Amino acid sequence: MIRRFIPAILLTALTLALFAVPACEKKKKPALPPERERLGGRAAFHHTREILSYGPRPPESAALAKTRRYIIAELKKTGWKTTPHSFTREVAYFGRKMKFTNLSARFGDVSDEGIKGLLGAHLDSKYYRNRNFLAADDAASAIGAILELARQLQATPELASKLELVFFDGEEAFGQNINPSDGLYGSKEYALRWRTAPRKPSFGIVLDMIGHRNLQVRLPADTPPLLEAALLLAAKKEGEEARYTKALHPIIDDHVPLNNAGIPTIDIIGDFSQFAWWHTDGDNLNLISRESLEISLKVTRHMLEDLLTQQIPQ
Repeated sequence: MIRRFIPAILLTALTLALFAVPACEKKKKPALPPERERLGGRAAFHHTREILSYGPRPPESAALAKTRRYIIAELKKTGWKTTPHSFTREVAYFGRKMKFTNLSARFGDVSDEGIKGLLGAHLDSKYYRNRNFLAADDAASAIGAILELARQLQATPELASKLELVFFDGEEAFGQNINPSDGLYGSKEYALRWRTAPRKPSFGIVLDMIGHRNLQVRLPADTPPLLEAALLLAAKKEGEEARYTKALHPIIDDHVPLNNAGIPTIDIIGDFSQFAWWHTDGDNLNLISRESLEISLKVTRHMLEDLLTQQIPQ
């Protein structure tokens, strides 16, 4: 009896051990990154990757609608209320009117008079008929950075409540280049809101192409001096001033309609004249750097803190 009983115990033990191994292996599988791993440049990268997963996002596309829903949901998590602004414009490239939708967001119940600064980026990717153009840096990375800045700013509601976040639809031209009748649809429409306002924001910051590896930024030649000084001071605080230089000529981007509406606005834009990947399929997630996003976040955060707390002449 004893000799027969011992093997039975061993068999039972072996059986339990065999069934226990998979359970142990399941416990060893890597868990999802903790929340603390999704801060700063990592968080901005996560947002960028999510937006790119929807595919190319030209105006009126399903991917752009998903992008807007994602932005609204993420901002809601951190206390920002987002408002869509839809409008139609004639687009000669297609020979018809198209619908565009900007997003703007505020922290708390704030009137126009309470808004001191604007922080924006464009939502859309350039339309190509036969190209899978994801526009990772142009400008999904800027959207990702703004979503992370919104999360950071919730800790300082006295600053957040003075800022309006804005996401422009239709920045890209449908033809080859932006011109007076093609491109900047969203920022032109948004700027109309402020043209006749009794009190305008004191400044605006537009982010574009700020997440690429080996970050290089070239400011437009017509950058308002006060905002150029604020950017260079912020970059110097981070020891990154060498990455920010000035172009010899103006650049046509979403800052132009805001400047024309009387809101001094800086365009913090990557030096696309030097980028072989600009407006090509090479502008994908492989191009995006967590380090560059971290630099852009810190420099922009310093700028916002300085500009929102100081008196700016109008």
